[in-house]
Amino acid sequence: MEARKRSKTAPPPFEISLRIRHPSMDPAELSREFNIKPEHAFRAGDLRPARSGNPTASVHTESYWLGALNVGSWPPDMPFPGHPKLQLAQERLRTTAAQSFGWALSLSAGRFLRLHAERLRRIRSEGGEISLLVVLSPSEVGSFTLAPDVSRVLGEFGITVEFEFS
Repeated sequence: MEARKRSKTAPPPFEISLRIRHPSMDPAELSREFNIKPEHAFRAGDLRPARSGNPTASVHTESYWLGALNVGSWPPDMPFPGHPKLQLAQERLRTTAAQSFGWALSLSAGRFLRLHAERLRRIRSEGGEISLLVVLSPSEVGSFTLAPDVSRVLGEFGITVEFEFS
């Protein structure tokens, strides 16, 4: 009997996505600013797709944007010419963040959210809602720690964290 080949890329132990609802914002602006292709997006006033195939006059009442945060790309590539130890440390941090939910959430709060702080505050001030959607695999992530700085940043931006266990 021939052994089956295993996939070289195992599913990630967790996924973090950013979800934004807003009364009128153009989702394309968010995609450009965040440099993330959304998994799902529509603008307030756009026609809703008909489920039955018949034309519909129904429109979206709010804008919606959902995009996955790729924590494996943090920290961003920064060249360290002549400093192989710094390059190695950066690669190890990137690998740890991709495997450790606590680290990934810390980097999300500390890096991504602070980088886009002005936009996130504007969204909230205009009546928008921001959520981090977290999908965890209980077999891969047995536990995690939510550091005080993470909860402080999430609270500062009024970000709800939603957990789903797959």
